[in-house]
Amino acid sequence: MTGPDHPLSNCRPASPPSDLRARVIAAAEAARPQGMRGWLPAIAAAALLVLFAGLSYRIHAEIDARLAIPDELRPVEQWLPEAAGDRR
Repeated sequence: MTGPDHPLSNCRPASPPSDLRARVIAAAEAARPQGMRGWLPAIAAAALLVLFAGLSYRIHAEIDARLAIPDELRPVEQWLPEAAGDRR
């Protein structure tokens, strides 16, 4: 099917335009962020992550402190002798 009498044997694929490389490089340079300005969204996201992690830890600590069982309400095992407490 690829012989000299094939209808497309004389056709060659077109090459890319001669200025294509220059256009691609120019577009890549224009899209590249300049300096710290490109890092600002990532820095803001990291700061929010640290802020919310700190707030979450504080709230969890407050909840744990409120829900802690007072000493007088601990299970009976605390009054058992040491040997009986180890048999769990």
